[in-house]
Amino acid sequence: MEFKELIAGFAAKFGIEGLDGADGVAELDVEGIRVELLDDPQSRSIFACAEIGHPPPDANGAFGAMMLQANFLLRGTEGATLCQNPETSAYALVRPFPQALTDIESFAAGLESLVNQVENWRKALAGLREVESVQSTAPETDDSHHDMLSSGYFHV
Repeated sequence: MEFKELIAGFAAKFGIEGLDGADGVAELDVEGIRVELLDDPQSRSIFACAEIGHPPPDANGAFGAMMLQANFLLRGTEGATLCQNPETSAYALVRPFPQALTDIESFAAGLESLVNQVENWRKALAGLREVESVQSTAPETDDSHHDMLSSGYFHV
């Protein structure tokens, strides 16, 4: 299904006014999560993208490792890819929808899955922020940080 047709059908089905894909881009707010919808005619796909946020500076390595592990065979992302937005430096989830295989129902289900994953990853990110504040009040040692990582504290 072509981008404009899919966006129009999706908007009509769910009663979303003002959702327009005329220029190959549309924005949707789902429970406070901004989802950008982008038409990519070259790959004949539609991409849905939503930002997770910025991890604390001390947690970039831990969060990056979690992201890479979740991206492995897309097992921790339900078909989306975790990445970093080069324009904002924020981490994001991106999910492709091949136009030839996408109808309104599967698109809606995929967007719901993406939003659920964004919520899960935002919780994981919030957990890293809590860990950073706890670590800043405790004496820092390489061993305590390693133990926290290896103990399985960080879960997706």
